[in-house]
Amino acid sequence: MASFGSRSGISRQRRVYRLSPWIRMFAVAFLLFSLLGLFGLLWSQRAGMQGRNPAEMVEWAAITLFAVCWAVYVFGAVIVLSDDAIEKRTPLKADRLRFSQIRGRRETVHRNFDGSYIRYLQVVPRDSLLPLIRFQKFYVLDAAFYAWYDDLPDLDARDRMRNRDSEYERM
Repeated sequence: MASFGSRSGISRQRRVYRLSPWIRMFAVAFLLFSLLGLFGLLWSQRAGMQGRNPAEMVEWAAITLFAVCWAVYVFGAVIVLSDDAIEKRTPLKADRLRFSQIRGRRETVHRNFDGSYIRYLQVVPRDSLLPLIRFQKFYVLDAAFYAWYDDLPDLDARDRMRNRDSEYERM
């Protein structure tokens, strides 16, 4: 099984992987934009609430609320690789698998409504009651992470081999 310790037996310190700096900067820019829009609407030159459009206020409040929640997620989401486990933490949830609980890895691709693709890495547990750790390649992952991840059994390759073997048996 893949481990994170060095070959000399000395364990390495845990590694924390965050979302891409570009995504984090975009979240801050979107938050600033939404706050400026909301505050600009609230402190416009119109006196009182009579001249304001309530739907416009609700729209800007909703956009600002979304921007705040997205920024909290973007700055709070991390992947932690420690000596004995991998953990995905978000502001609302934390999933953790010890190395002994990992069955293997998978990589999936999902197509968005606009035709673009998002690639997901998955760490699959041995027990189906344990969490599947799934994350996009939007995290800044280093060579040490990919070395650990590539050392896990490739479940997609196993499935392809089984399908190829079953096709030969049918012939």
